Amino acid sequence: MRILYVSPYPPARDGIGTYTHVLARAVRERGHEVAVVAARPHSDAPEEVVGALGGGRAPLRAAVARFRPDVVHVQFAVPAFGARTLAVARWLAGPGVPAVATLHEVNRDTALLRGPGRALYRHLARGCDRLIVHTRAARDTLGALGLGGRATVIPHFSAPPPPATGTAAGLRARFGLGDVRVLLAFGHIHVSKGLDDLVRALATLPPATQAAVRVVVAGAVRRRHGPFRVFEARDHLHKAMVCRLARRHGLRDRLVFTGYVPDGDIAAWFNAAEAVVLPYRDAEQSGVANLARAFGVPVIATTAGGLAELFEGSPWAVPPGAPDRLAAAIAGFLATGPEARVAAPPPDTGLSTVTTRTIAVYEAVRGPLAPIPGKQPDVP
Repeated sequence: MRILYVSPYPPARDGIGTYTHVLARAVRERGHEVAVVAARPHSDAPEEVVGALGGGRAPLRAAVARFRPDVVHVQFAVPAFGARTLAVARWLAGPGVPAVATLHEVNRDTALLRGPGRALYRHLARGCDRLIVHTRAARDTLGALGLGGRATVIPHFSAPPPPATGTAAGLRARFGLGDVRVLLAFGHIHVSKGLDDLVRALATLPPATQAAVRVVVAGAVRRRHGPFRVFEARDHLHKAMVCRLARRHGLRDRLVFTGYVPDGDIAAWFNAAEAVVLPYRDAEQSGVANLARAFGVPVIATTAGGLAELFEGSPWAVPPGAPDRLAAAIAGFLATGPEARVAAPPPDTGLSTVTTRTIAVYEAVRGPLAPIPGKQPDVP
């Protein structure tokens, strides 16, 4: 089959783009052809990128026609496309080629955007033959929108990032960490990720424990575009509030903000961490959690959204918005020996399994016949 992905894509700094890049490579290794329409133009895009939304309608239409996709797969979240969200909706409304959409943040998007967000998802779904979500909670949300019948749950895969170019020792030296115990909060800084709850939890730990621990916030505020820059500003304000809260509790030196993490340093940060901390207030799913599982790094997490499914039964899973419970989990974890910490990832989150299930969705929507020649998706 020929699969056309519509998604953020490297070298753009975007978690959904990284997800698409890994999935597309795995699909190509199964013998299928792959092309990508990126969310935004980039001069250093890899060869599989045939165009970008907003990069010229006629050239993009011609590039898609030359590729002749059997299936179009959109990797969607409102923050990933920003002002180009409506362009994606127009793309899916185009005739002729079966369409699949993976909805990465349906709970967060509909909660944040409320009525307009629910209307947007219904509109997107009208152009799709099948919807993919990562959690049962997301499928339940689609069910409440009347869309559950077309939804398939395929968990976010656990797969390591690109090969390391940095080392844990090098990062410790660069950021002055010495031999302290590192708790890693990885990924974009976002108001929903509960860093303020994490600071409040740290404030209740015994002083000796506080002195022996550093929380490394490895990531930056996600860049937004167009009218969605208001959410970028909100996340910057959240980061500033977290820093003020840490200073108020005398913990500012216990937080280490690294800024954007290059691909070559991702593995090194996970290797440096004693645990990954996900104090999320709400969550659709977590690529960070699956990275931690891929590296065998223990996770201390709330049960927000899809995290409840991922960490069901974990002794270090706590309710969201409960700093006292989070503090108890951190203290309990730090007092536990390494041999009792690491749990194997569930088998259905392996990249091979996720790839197989995703290809099965393509085969189901394509059916036994190839698309009619000349019938290509409309290009917004």
